[in-house]
Amino acid sequence: MMNSSLDIARLGLNRMLSQSLIVAFLSTMGLLCGLAPDFSASSPTLIFSSSAKAQAVSDDEASRFARAAYTIEKRRQTVVEEIKNRTSGNVPDITCYPPERLETLDADIRNDVKSFCDFSRQTIQSNQFSVGRFLEIRSSQASDPSLKQRIDRELLRLQSGS
Repeated sequence: MMNSSLDIARLGLNRMLSQSLIVAFLSTMGLLCGLAPDFSASSPTLIFSSSAKAQAVSDDEASRFARAAYTIEKRRQTVVEEIKNRTSGNVPDITCYPPERLETLDADIRNDVKSFCDFSRQTIQSNQFSVGRFLEIRSSQASDPSLKQRIDRELLRLQSGS
């Protein structure tokens, strides 16, 4: 009698262990695929959404991103100085998006900003990025301290001329 109760306990334990392993495996696979459950207090249903908004950034991509960003920022500073020298020092924000904002600028400044935007796009592409991927990495570094650190390390290397 005692043997059968031990057997039943073992079966229950084995079943619980098997179910736990299956749940752990499925959870891990879901997270690796970028799916995370969203439990909402206002909704009793389970909704899966993408938790990985950006693809992982390799060291090579982080390095290329830093090179492109550094080159673009140096050019932006030059454009700002050129505009400052031609005007009374009132320099608008030098950004490329949204493009319709360019229409509100004086013709000379508009040409400078368009030229800067063309240069930026070419720099991004010459560093083997689409504009979308470049912007994705730029926004990812705000929430990923490790990525920000890798990019900052490369920027420091570029600034020191190494």
